[in-house]
Amino acid sequence: MTVRWRIAGLALASLLSIAAMAGVMAYGLWLADRFVQRIDAVHRRFEVIAELDGRANAYAKQVASVLLLGRAEMPAVQTARIDMERTFARLSRATRDELTTLGGVAEMVPELEQLEDVRRMIELYHAIDASAARALAAARDGNSSEATQLYGRDVAFRLANELQPLIDRALAEERNEVAAELRQVQQTQGIILVVAGSLALVSLAVLSLLGMLLYRAVRRSGERLEAEIGARTGELRDANARLRAVDTRRTQFLADVSHELRTPLTVLRGEADVALRGQPGIEELRQSLERIRGQAVDMSSLLDDLIAFARTDAESQQHLPTDVRLDEIVVAAAEEAQVLAEPREVSVVTELGDNGAHIDADFRRLKQALMIGLDNAVKHSPPGSRIMVATARSAQAATIGIADQGPGLSDADKPRVFERFYRGQGEGELENPGLGIGLAIAKDIVERHGGSIRLDNGTKGGAVLTIELPLAKGGSR
Repeated sequence: MTVRWRIAGLALASLLSIAAMAGVMAYGLWLADRFVQRIDAVHRRFEVIAELDGRANAYAKQVASVLLLGRAEMPAVQTARIDMERTFARLSRATRDELTTLGGVAEMVPELEQLEDVRRMIELYHAIDASAARALAAARDGNSSEATQLYGRDVAFRLANELQPLIDRALAEERNEVAAELRQVQQTQGIILVVAGSLALVSLAVLSLLGMLLYRAVRRSGERLEAEIGARTGELRDANARLRAVDTRRTQFLADVSHELRTPLTVLRGEADVALRGQPGIEELRQSLERIRGQAVDMSSLLDDLIAFARTDAESQQHLPTDVRLDEIVVAAAEEAQVLAEPREVSVVTELGDNGAHIDADFRRLKQALMIGLDNAVKHSPPGSRIMVATARSAQAATIGIADQGPGLSDADKPRVFERFYRGQGEGELENPGLGIGLAIAKDIVERHGGSIRLDNGTKGGAVLTIELPLAKGGSR
């Protein structure tokens, strides 16, 4: 058995032990709560019966007082009657409440008999009270002997020999129920203690055995692991050496590429300077030449960035942020992108919805990031399509979206599009040149501006590059 299975066995045994102990505790708490409810209901009924005993005696005395002392004591009789009725109502309610605490038919049968006894007591009292009313009426009419006879035979005698035995029996039954419940509580406590103790001993034995087996397995695995760590450490040293060699070759490759591309760019800028030094020609030609020179300057700056990147990945590129309008950067990038798009018969359309948002940015750097995104969109756009460059603004940020109508991203390319030197699987088929660092550079520029960048598929096809930048400090303008 492996260490993993032994750990799983120990964990399972622990969970079962905890579950069993929790079950015993929950059952004990449930029984305790049930016993408390049961004893509380019995106690309440006992109190009402004891009160009824006193009320019955008081009722008999008040009726006797009226017969002996006259009708001046009649209000006390009425009060005694009301007290008796209220006490019987409480007794009925307490008896029904006690029924709700019972758990089975065997327990309910005696309680149903008690409910029947309550009904009999109420009927008996009403009969006695009717006789008392006749005795009081006879006394009121001056028939003292008849009143005395009715009281002695139908009131006092029936209270003492019929109602009182029912009350005494009810009191005795409630005392017996309390005693029986207490005995059951003690028995249940003993059973729970035995079960809990047995579970604890069994759990301790099982967990101790599993723990010992696990300790032995871990010790053996530790010895094997130490040997394996030594072997893996050697492999890691070799892998690190190979990675350093690869990194060195990559750095050299970037330096060579940057060096080779600097010469043609210098020539391009020189040609533009020659054209600009001539006599003023057609305005459109001048604008084109100016764009050529501007693009050449930007490309030279890009090559400087590549050289700096080739020297060290960890070096922080400095940029000089100023307060600029977002739409100015977007329009400038879109105009230059249109030059790239025309040979492919692709149009670049701007939709400015940022309401003149201001951002803290390095104009040249941020335009460079936009040009990378636009160049990427142009390369993947079919002839006759269009590229939409849209801006928007929220409470804290401005958003730039570059959407094309190309094939979009594959599932394999999505997680890697911003990796340095990564080129998509379809780049070879599209014959798109490049080193695979454009989006990585754009990501670095945007993040240095405190923003975020992502590339997703559009809802209607194509790819959408989204750049989100914080608004300039100092509030909206």
